[in-house]
Amino acid sequence: MTSPKTMRFRTGRTVEGSWRDVATLPCVGCPAKSFNVCGPLDYERQKELFEIGKAQTWARRQQLFRSGDPIGSIFKITSGIVAVSKILPDGRRQILDFFLPGDLCGFLETDRDYEFDGEAITDATTCSFDRERFMSFANRHPDVAEALHVAVADRLKRAVLHMAVLGQLTSTERVATFLCSLTVACGPRDIATNPLVLPMNRTDIADYLGLRLETVSRAFSRLRQRRFIEIDNDEFVVINRAALVEMSNSPYVN
Repeated sequence: MTSPKTMRFRTGRTVEGSWRDVATLPCVGCPAKSFNVCGPLDYERQKELFEIGKAQTWARRQQLFRSGDPIGSIFKITSGIVAVSKILPDGRRQILDFFLPGDLCGFLETDRDYEFDGEAITDATTCSFDRERFMSFANRHPDVAEALHVAVADRLKRAVLHMAVLGQLTSTERVATFLCSLTVACGPRDIATNPLVLPMNRTDIADYLGLRLETVSRAFSRLRQRRFIEIDNDEFVVINRAALVEMSNSPYVN
């Protein structure tokens, strides 16, 4: 596995190694600052959390962790998108979820080894934390522990609802649900554009939705023919969101 690049922030530090002021702390300009465990933090606690982690960059298709590797870091995604997946015995891949800026990745692992694969499907950056030090920090700050609780509950809710999507919806409904949920998720994270560039390829989408690649392509064509979306290569525009939501028949898109 190719090693990620570790970014070392020196500008703004005193000779003792602490940050001079709020403006020089890299977290101030981080687009993921308001999400998850960083949301409730004031300057002093944000500085403390930052200094127990390390900022890393990951190339597209680089593995953050692999199933079977000894359990290690917890990652907060600060830019890009990471897919967490499981390879089945016959080699097929099931993507379990996509992690966007602000999300914690690798946190739910509790055994000695990673159970799943974590792959950057775009160029990505993370703040990577030693698991023991991260949990010690959370345990000392009730509001951070509560933010973790909320994040875990939301992730489990997404997993349950996704089971309903895979178990009950048609292929076109699944793709419509995916497009609706992607536009909603990207909006508050300042990564939405119009047209929205799909950050994952159609193979990724197929593996997430439990479909064949050609089935996903046909579903995109149906949605375009009905003028619900317009698509050009990997860029798409939702033309009629109300109709797309109705078509999705999704349990969690509204």
